[in-house]
Amino acid sequence: MKRLKLSLLALVAVISATAFAINSTDIHADTVASIQKQHKSGYLNADGQWLWFENGQRYTGFRHYMGTYYWFINGVRQDSGWRHAWGMTYYTDAEGRAVQGVQQINGKVYDFGNDGTFFSRGIVKDAYVNVPGVGWRWVNNGQMFSGFRHYMGTYYWFENGVRADNVWHFAWGFAYYTGQDGRALQGEQTIDGQTLNFGDDNTFYLRYFDGGSANPGDDPRRFMQPVTDLQFYYDENGHPIPGTAYWDN
Repeated sequence: MKRLKLSLLALVAVISATAFAINSTDIHADTVASIQKQHKSGYLNADGQWLWFENGQRYTGFRHYMGTYYWFINGVRQDSGWRHAWGMTYYTDAEGRAVQGVQQINGKVYDFGNDGTFFSRGIVKDAYVNVPGVGWRWVNNGQMFSGFRHYMGTYYWFENGVRADNVWHFAWGFAYYTGQDGRALQGEQTIDGQTLNFGDDNTFYLRYFDGGSANPGDDPRRFMQPVTDLQFYYDENGHPIPGTAYWDN
């Protein structure tokens, strides 16, 4: 009886081992040839490499997978590059995923939308955008911008796209100052212990005129003369346009 029990146990062990071996062989048995023969489709491990197949054939083009699109050439996933499909332009990142939103690629900033369509809307023309891995930057024609830009009812100064706070600026022949929140100041303001007047008509400039001797980085108050009878051009909303001042003689 004991021998019979041992024999049965041995038989069960042999059957289990054989079944495991067969299952293991089935799991790892895919080859390009077998996939082609069986006309399989999908992202499959063939001959130790992950490839995309359609009806057993290596596929070239976009395929939706894991929440985004991937680009394949002859079945092989393509990373970090521009793609063209359906009359649109796309970009796949270092992990092969089609990107969306704002992206910086080779030094230029592009907009790929945020509605799951992934196609490029072109370079960012003129906007304050959150660039992944970089942060909030003002971008103009795809490049980090330096200078004044009107935003949220006032002017902000940017250096290589970065907002500049608590600092003097020269533009359009005048001096301006942006405060701790980056906004160009107006009205009476105390800076470095001195009370200064930046006007109250949304022009934001220090109420002195730069005679031409100031250089960027200099304290503008060293070079200012009082301004009188200065006029401005106005936009369609009746607001004075900074930098359009002229003498009304």
